[in-house]
Amino acid sequence: MTPIDFFWAAVRSRPGADAAIEVAADGRVLHRVDYAALAQQVHAAAALFQRLSGQRRPRVVLASRNSTAMLVSILATYHCRGVLIPLTPKNPEAELRQQIAVAQPDLVVLDDSAAALAAGQAVPIVTLGHAASGAPRFDPPLALDEAPAIEEAVGEDTLAMKFTGGSSGRPKAVLQSVRCLNTMVASLMQVYGLTEADRFLISPPMTHGAGTFVVPVLAAGGCLLIMDGAKADALLDALAAHEATCAWVPPTLLYQLLDQQAQQPRALPRLRNLLYGGAGAALERLHQARALLGPVVGVTYGLTEAPVIIAGMPGQASAVDANLGSAGCAGPLTRLAVMGQGGQLCAPREMGEIVARGDLLMTGYLDMPAETAAVMAAGWLRTGDVGYLDERGYLFIKGRSKDVVITGGFNVYPSDVEDALAQHGDVAESVVFGIPDTHWGERVEAAVELKQGRQATAEALREHVRAALGAVRTPKAIHIVEQLPRNSLGKVQKRQLRDEFIRTFGHS
Repeated sequence: MTPIDFFWAAVRSRPGADAAIEVAADGRVLHRVDYAALAQQVHAAAALFQRLSGQRRPRVVLASRNSTAMLVSILATYHCRGVLIPLTPKNPEAELRQQIAVAQPDLVVLDDSAAALAAGQAVPIVTLGHAASGAPRFDPPLALDEAPAIEEAVGEDTLAMKFTGGSSGRPKAVLQSVRCLNTMVASLMQVYGLTEADRFLISPPMTHGAGTFVVPVLAAGGCLLIMDGAKADALLDALAAHEATCAWVPPTLLYQLLDQQAQQPRALPRLRNLLYGGAGAALERLHQARALLGPVVGVTYGLTEAPVIIAGMPGQASAVDANLGSAGCAGPLTRLAVMGQGGQLCAPREMGEIVARGDLLMTGYLDMPAETAAVMAAGWLRTGDVGYLDERGYLFIKGRSKDVVITGGFNVYPSDVEDALAQHGDVAESVVFGIPDTHWGERVEAAVELKQGRQATAEALREHVRAALGAVRTPKAIHIVEQLPRNSLGKVQKRQLRDEFIRTFGHS
């Protein structure tokens, strides 16, 4: 049993049902494909990948914007039991080339957004695009009567290689096995109750969090609504026009959706799982979401090393006040705990490092045994996140362990201060961090992006935090910025921002 087998089961039971609909930024349908037609293209693409690479189980780099052709390529790589290596075209070319060098692929699959990567590659190139009809186009073209030769994969065989951040200078490639991905698919289906009635809108890059829902939605017999990087207003329009039931977004995009919905409400009667992940969300924004949309905002929590569903919570659970701000409960096939500094497991509400174990975990980092050992402790994956479990087993995350600010001997968790700032009506988003200080050891500071047209002063924001949290957790300085730095996925670059402020203001 491998992830593609979930897809084949749906093909057999729902051959004529819509499997995917590609939607333009203006809401037009560019292409739609049913399960039977998608299966035919997947067969042909798997055979093409094998023929060009000369490998039964090729390593396939895939760098593309969201499209039906990208979907076919993902499923085709799984079908021939190859190794999927997804890269985000918006990332710097030098970074992508370094990742390709580490991955050592047998084949590179690109669309025009990543065309620059084709130069200098020593392996075959497949180019993706759209035909005049809107259908996916492959160059070399697919031969729909061609079938792949399948060599089975089992257990610990690698099916995906995904890159995660590292400061060592060498890209850190996470190896995800058959075991890991099967666990992820089954867990997502169960936690979010995916069914054949679901229409899951994917707009953030399928190379990351949103893409983890591709196989689970198809396994349930649902339909993928594929967009590429839509802005908040277009995304809301598409959710309404195409009667989407589910979507996954990073917190920054969630906030933009809420602001747009407040300005111009759309009727979204079928929406039941508007999921966020990749970072935490401010408690004030989650209350706003429930007021605007009802109890539909859920959460995913995972790492590349244990993808997307270490813990999770469906939208309907947000109806309970005590659940807001939580990352949910442990995935059904994962054990979740909080570990103290001495390696002991913590009692409910006791703060420590979040750890996980079970079949969701990665095999390890490619050719990095020391780095692999550093994050594994007696079978537990050390996430580097700090938080606690309540008595019900709900997880609350305070931030990265390295981000806790120790000021004058007191621990300040940035998420507490960010939540307080979010309660001010002028604040769109904030980042709180520690700056080295000769007196305090570290001092708390914050960078704040205001909502459009708002004019709160730094001192007014400091007074707001002081009233909510007291003097110790109040930032010594608040820097109002036009826009917080974000990566290609829309995630705020906290580390980059902190480093810039340390260079400018550190040790004063």
